[in-house]
Amino acid sequence: MRLKIGELAKKTGLTVRTLHHYDAIGLLSPAARSEGGARLYGRDDLIRLQRIEALKQLHCSLPEIKATLDGPGGAPVAVLQRQIAALNAQALQAQRLSQRLQHLLDIVAQGGDTPAADWLNILELMTVYQKHLNDDELNALLSADEQGAQPADAEWATLIAEVRAAMQRPEPPDTVAAQDLAWRWMRLVIRTTNNNPTLAGKLLDLQLKETRAQDIVGITPEMLAWIGQAFAHARTTLFAKVLTPAQTEEVLRRQLATLSHMGAWPALVAELRAQMEAGADARSQPVQAIVQRWQQLFRDSYCGDDAALEARVREAFMREPELRLGVGMDDTLLAYLHKAHVLGHPMPQADAGPKPSALMVAMQRAAHQLIESPRVLDDPLALTILGPAEAEALRANLAPFRNPMAQGLRSSVVVRSRLAEDEWAAARARGVRQYVVLGAGLDTSAYRHPDAPGRMFEVDLPATQVWKQARLREAGIEVPPSLSFVPVNFERISLSDGLARAGFDASQPAYFSWLGVTMYLDEAAVLQTLRFIAGCAPGSAVLFEYVTPLAGLPAPMRVAMEQLTTQLAERGEPWKCYFDTADLERTLAGLGFSRTQAWAPEALNQRYLAGRSDGLHIGASPGRLMLATV
Repeated sequence: MRLKIGELAKKTGLTVRTLHHYDAIGLLSPAARSEGGARLYGRDDLIRLQRIEALKQLHCSLPEIKATLDGPGGAPVAVLQRQIAALNAQALQAQRLSQRLQHLLDIVAQGGDTPAADWLNILELMTVYQKHLNDDELNALLSADEQGAQPADAEWATLIAEVRAAMQRPEPPDTVAAQDLAWRWMRLVIRTTNNNPTLAGKLLDLQLKETRAQDIVGITPEMLAWIGQAFAHARTTLFAKVLTPAQTEEVLRRQLATLSHMGAWPALVAELRAQMEAGADARSQPVQAIVQRWQQLFRDSYCGDDAALEARVREAFMREPELRLGVGMDDTLLAYLHKAHVLGHPMPQADAGPKPSALMVAMQRAAHQLIESPRVLDDPLALTILGPAEAEALRANLAPFRNPMAQGLRSSVVVRSRLAEDEWAAARARGVRQYVVLGAGLDTSAYRHPDAPGRMFEVDLPATQVWKQARLREAGIEVPPSLSFVPVNFERISLSDGLARAGFDASQPAYFSWLGVTMYLDEAAVLQTLRFIAGCAPGSAVLFEYVTPLAGLPAPMRVAMEQLTTQLAERGEPWKCYFDTADLERTLAGLGFSRTQAWAPEALNQRYLAGRSDGLHIGASPGRLMLATV
């Protein structure tokens, strides 16, 4: 049985024109023709046509259908997979369109009898957004936020109207009212973008470039400039709590000067967050390159090359959480940033002997002699005791000691050593004639004061003392007759036994300094040593350093300290014990000490570092110094 084209069209429900097109493209050609040239279709042609229509139901294109029917076996798996993917994409597109229309419906419904122009403006705005945002970004902008609240369109309308009214009054951007509007603006940007810096940057660019978006939303370049100025003043108000008036003025100047580059921070935050979310090693070159750009932008935005101002600005960031408010910023990103910074600025290394921290502290004291002026701690032997090779290496490369982390550590090192020497001088003035340096490391006090009255004792691990004495001999530093070396492992040998063998007179008062040691010991060993000192003759005293729990630190400092302690642990010197100051004072009283005095960083900064222009400043550190007197 053969069918003419009209008969085939009637039988299948297709048009003659469609069958002509199929023939023209080689998709369905008739098996035969009549003597008059009419197309005649047979049984095989009918089967092929039915397959064509079946494949069309799978949304295959005509070329795909031809390739499938004419190819070897039809490649059914590939065809089905391709069509499933296409259908899924269409479904997703339909779902997204539905979400956007629902968003539009919600706005119109909330507005009651919304004029046609208003909802058409919103529809036009969504079209503008599609030019700048990908589907995920647009959906994030239009969908509910993480807390389940609806998009903040009404809040934006109210805030934009308030800002416009403030500008028309006009309200100067340095007023409290303007600053309040700036804080609300920043928080709403964070909420609207779900803390996505890439989306925030695109929206900023959109509002600056798209005049129709400016007309519809009401956010103009002039409004953004005013908000930027108000936000600069708002942040500077917080900086003023820590900075001097002159420093505050400089920070404000820099904040206002960098407003033209307001998109730089979100872009940099987005780059760093992308690396973090991709699991990039914080040591990797791409991450370290971002950290370097971050540091440069930080200096451009706040302090330039003023080291003292940089130290104070960083302290302000530690103390004032709102200064860390920004799109894309959170504790997770800060932790990653600080980890990258620490790994990119490793602690200086050399022949560290048995205790890496001992050399690290000695190198910081030596660097202080070369970098800062005036010196907090005048130590002419600090470089000599390092040895010729280490001293020369230090002179040739001071850069690692100039970064903020090294500078902060050095501030603590030189201040605590200076306080120890001042308290030793006060003890001598009271008639104390025994000075015990616990955990002496490469301390040079005894060699700088060889004529000090009485006896001096350096207590440290046996291996550390062998190492130190070798360095003294190599450097030609003479050991004064009044000095005795006392090899003691605080966790294995009692301090009393070691000192007794070295000639310490327990019946006479003594002054002890114990710096940079207790955090490396078990709490029981620390209390055992303090108990011994409490049992010494009246008038004895100990100045010792301890660390408070890291959980009590501001988030950025806590993260930085956690990275530092991780590095120390990797070098074999984990921190083992922490003390709360109030609890420690009660413990000391229970051990028999008659009075205590604790120094927090603020008090030490005021006593030794006030008015300096070189950046030496102790920040929000966990380190504390305590003087306990028998």
